[in-house]
Amino acid sequence: MKTVLIGVEKDWLTDQQLAKIEALVSDVDIVVTRERAEMDAVVEDVDIAAGLIPREVIMNAPNLRWFQQFGAGADWLLAYPEAVEKPFVLTNTSGIHAIPISEHIFALLLAFARRLHEVLYAQERHDWHVPPGETLFELAGKVLAQEPDAGEHLA
Repeated sequence: MKTVLIGVEKDWLTDQQLAKIEALVSDVDIVVTRERAEMDAVVEDVDIAAGLIPREVIMNAPNLRWFQQFGAGADWLLAYPEAVEKPFVLTNTSGIHAIPISEHIFALLLAFARRLHEVLYAQERHDWHVPPGETLFELAGKVLAQEPDAGEHLA
């Protein structure tokens, strides 16, 4: 019987999420596990795989048609050049974190400019002082990244 293998901890998916997956695929077994032995037990029947699955399991799945890996990089394929001959489609999550990462960087820039790391530690110690004004700065007018001049070389 065809199997959908989802490489996550059993409690990672809610009952609603699992029900949605079951509604999308019929007449298949759905195996949710991070345990290698459980993956190896169904590897012959895996048609679709998603999540955190050891590369050896992917390479040993003779009926795999689609692997949705978590993460963007597919450089693991360099260690498995025979994967090119395998008939599965590899998709990834490239780009899904672009906005959260950008927002996180922006938050850290603001925290650094206002020295929040120092203020929070001082607050934990009940040390109520204001950081010296010369250590604080505004982001307005600052350049985050700038291309080097045409004649300048980065070593």
